[in-house]
Amino acid sequence: MNLDLKTEITQIIKVLKNSKKNNLARQIEGNWDKTCLQYSKNLNSYKTAHKLEPIFEQALALEFKRLGHLAVRIKEIIKYLKDHRVIQTTPHLSPAGKPRFFFVNWLASLALEKKDYFNVAMFSGVPFSNKTRPGRLCSKNGDINLIPSNMQDALVYRSKITEKTVSELEKLPPELKELFPEAKLGDSYTKWALKSSEKIESKFLKGKPVFFDFNEVITNYLLLTLKEKDHPIYKILFTKENRKKMSSLFANEIFFYNSVKKGKYEVMEGFSLKGEYLESPSKKILLTPDNLKKEIANGLCAGLPLSFLIITFLNHFKCFGSFAQTEYLPMYKKDFEKIPCLKKYNIKNAPTDNLTTTGGFPSSPNLHPLDLYLGEKLKIKKEMLFGEVIITIKDVLLHQNYSTNMTK
Repeated sequence: MNLDLKTEITQIIKVLKNSKKNNLARQIEGNWDKTCLQYSKNLNSYKTAHKLEPIFEQALALEFKRLGHLAVRIKEIIKYLKDHRVIQTTPHLSPAGKPRFFFVNWLASLALEKKDYFNVAMFSGVPFSNKTRPGRLCSKNGDINLIPSNMQDALVYRSKITEKTVSELEKLPPELKELFPEAKLGDSYTKWALKSSEKIESKFLKGKPVFFDFNEVITNYLLLTLKEKDHPIYKILFTKENRKKMSSLFANEIFFYNSVKKGKYEVMEGFSLKGEYLESPSKKILLTPDNLKKEIANGLCAGLPLSFLIITFLNHFKCFGSFAQTEYLPMYKKDFEKIPCLKKYNIKNAPTDNLTTTGGFPSSPNLHPLDLYLGEKLKIKKEMLFGEVIITIKDVLLHQNYSTNMTK
């Protein structure tokens, strides 16, 4: 046994416990001495007899269709998800990601076979100014900014390709330019970025990677529930007793996001649930089905509580989330169990005691996927331990802000 590694892991666990991050500490304590391959097998071993909602299948199909997948492939992916209820939810949506997101995809997919689909639900409910740089092409040589200055604080979700995006891509050297799909002015930025990221990372991931927009799926689902008065989401949003309880339990959470104009700039704002209203710093929306449908058409994007209620608690997906998610999903469970209309939905058995997909390559902690196309080599020790990859991001692990407001 590597005693130096054990000593360092023990210290990390102690600090996490002292910071009340007990779920994360327990996961690291129980898994640090597994190889990354063993850890990935454990991640992907989850099974459930819980049925996938037909309404969720429809929401997924709409997103896959938006991304250009053929009907046959869409059917295959959804059938796979019915039997393998696991999903990667760590990365923010970007065309060429940061090192930690690349690593967590590598780790989560490591145990997959060629026939397996690797579903990556990328989160677009962040501003372009987020530290994960969703509007940039990132490499160790520096970032190429694709977004104009007036959009730096705008929401990534449902954003459009700008002239700056097109012009910056035209400047790329040939060996990089061929990696990216054609970017057409006014087309969906998220669709382009998803296709870009999937193409760039697929060469280095196991299974059959499928990248899609987490938030688009939730939007599709919400719109479908507006027609279903007996659905728990409808009851939470539009019936007094359930909405009041939800508003009280999740008073400090952001329920929706949107971009607003402030002069020549676009800025992302968060909406809280307050009684029968959604409120942001500049707007108040009376919650009715017609109003919500209208606001969604204008770019309203669901936040974490509703999103994970849908994915984790109503459809029992095991999410390969960040270490922050390892902490907040169990807290969400305790609160959702108190909502009257959710009593019959088996919330207590939803998979929240999840392993966290985090870490970094010990030999190359700052390795971006684009670096591999620029000549970098990925060196991986055959029996690399999960503890080794945790040590690589020790500072981030111990000092990141774990607030769920506005981030993931």
